[in-house]
Amino acid sequence: MSERQFEDIARGDSTLRQLTREANALMALDQVFRSQLPPQLAEACRAVRIRDGELVVFANNGIVAARLRMMGNSLLVPLEARGYSASKVRIKVDIHLTPPPPPPKRIGISQQALAEIEAGAQQVSNPLVSAALARLVAHHKSRS
Repeated sequence: MSERQFEDIARGDSTLRQLTREANALMALDQVFRSQLPPQLAEACRAVRIRDGELVVFANNGIVAARLRMMGNSLLVPLEARGYSASKVRIKVDIHLTPPPPPPKRIGISQQALAEIEAGAQQVSNPLVSAALARLVAHHKSRS
């Protein structure tokens, strides 16, 4: 379903229209909240709501929660300037947040090692092993 189709459906249903407004407001709150944090910290938490004057923030783990707690009410000042009124902060650890995927593993073989493997491949009597070594060398040379 495209975004345009969703908007058309949401306009016709008052409940869905209200939910869409609330979801957009919560996403805006989260964006404003995380924009004031250092990038690594911002990636590890999210603002989920302001209710009864309390900002609720979910953190990926205890370390992130502790850092946010140390920042305390100073987290509220930039929000207040942007129209979000809260007088206290509650930080919760949310173990259900998925961590970012690990960076892809890259195995690097030095140019000297590639030259040695290439020389060794020419001396191997087994043609299958020699061909496999040649493919390995060709693959790594094409990546660099």
